[in-house]
Amino acid sequence: MSLAEVARRAGLTRSAVYAAFADRDALLDALASRHAARLVESMRDVADSSATPRDQTRASVDLLAAWFESSPDLAGALAARWRTDGRSFVESMLADVLAAGFVARSLDPTPAPVWARAMVGAVSASVEWWSITRDISRDELVDHVTELLWSGLSAANP
Repeated sequence: MSLAEVARRAGLTRSAVYAAFADRDALLDALASRHAARLVESMRDVADSSATPRDQTRASVDLLAAWFESSPDLAGALAARWRTDGRSFVESMLADVLAAGFVARSLDPTPAPVWARAMVGAVSASVEWWSITRDISRDELVDHVTELLWSGLSAANP
């Protein structure tokens, strides 16, 4: 979609969009940051909830699946842009949550950044596949991915 098309859909003039964004990539980067920040905030709310850790894991997976379900074209276009300088907002936040959980359980927090990236990669790849194929229901997808993640997390702290 061109910047002119974005302007038209947003009800703005092309000049207004061009004044705010140098090009289509700049607009997509801004949208990616905005949506990633919303997802991270929602994940923080989940992490701060009184739900069990397994239920928190499931709710976090479902957040991403729900986003892809509600806006598949936008989600697909923006998910690839979450990385800046080799970092992802979602991965960084999850690494912090995991590290805090490891420390709270007197475990070594060193694996947290690796686990966060592996978890986000597994969730992202699964959700992106699902958003294209819809071979199973969203609940089934979320249950399967949660089981995979939870098996690994619970093995670290039997």
